[in-house]
Amino acid sequence: MSIVTVLPENKQAWLELRLQDITSTEVSALFGISPYLTEFELFYQKKEKTIVELAENERMKWGTLLQDSIAQGIAEEQGWKVRRMDEYIREDELRAGSSFDFCIEGLTQEEVNNSTAPDEATRRMLEGKGILEIKNVDSLIFLKTWEDGEPPLHIQIQVQHQLLVSGFSYAYIGVLVGGNSLHLIKQERNEKVIEGMKIRIAKFWKSIDDNTPPEPNFKVDAEFLVSLYGYAEPGKFKDVTEDAEIEKLALEYKAAGDQEKEAKKIKSEMKAKLLVLIEDAEKALGTGFTISAKTLGPVLVTAHERAGRRDFRINWKKEKK
Repeated sequence: MSIVTVLPENKQAWLELRLQDITSTEVSALFGISPYLTEFELFYQKKEKTIVELAENERMKWGTLLQDSIAQGIAEEQGWKVRRMDEYIREDELRAGSSFDFCIEGLTQEEVNNSTAPDEATRRMLEGKGILEIKNVDSLIFLKTWEDGEPPLHIQIQVQHQLLVSGFSYAYIGVLVGGNSLHLIKQERNEKVIEGMKIRIAKFWKSIDDNTPPEPNFKVDAEFLVSLYGYAEPGKFKDVTEDAEIEKLALEYKAAGDQEKEAKKIKSEMKAKLLVLIEDAEKALGTGFTISAKTLGPVLVTAHERAGRRDFRINWKKEKK
């Protein structure tokens, strides 16, 4: 293994570093379990060297702001020494790299002897350095996606990838749930998973070198494919009168459009019927669903006329699997 550690000068330098590697947040796409992108989309991002930066939302902003506080709270509770990891580490030959949240620093034997931390935490410190990955999770999302308190598969793969490039033997995922409940989850280095990951990463880069993209999944890659084929050459014409596949798809597209128009009419009719039944109520509660229909924008109410626009929505309770 050829491990390289880089301290990026700025955010742009960090983004450019990520272009040359499969990173810990991308690797789950190679296993088809990423909630953010597919292997097909990742192929073109790496092939075209496209820098993708997600627009920061409120959840992401506060998650970043709270990282230090969560890590410090965990360190104090466990009797650990932690530091923020500003470095980017990559396995040069494999073309795999990762950023990290925090490093758990190992203790000297004297520090262990004087430690008031629980026995398990102290034993971990004797094993040397480890990774502390911080997650700030909404309580409903935690109940839905962290089954029995275990991280979703894409997060488990993310952590194993971090252990691969760092060479560390263990990691902890520190999850603050709902802003007030801390869960500390241990992840051991799994050599079988790491070897499988190496094979997948090597196969991916070979497909880049050979310019052989994976087969797209049209259901999940549709939006990306539309953007990929977003350019039409002016004046170019193609005769497809003898192409049965294109004719079949064109007919299916027309049928879907007709169904969409009919569905919109039915939806509008059902909305009108529901509004008649709930009258001027802003909210209505049903069995397994709620109706929200508050008024938006200017409102005109007279003895003879009522005018306004209502934000009509029906929210269904999701059944537990």
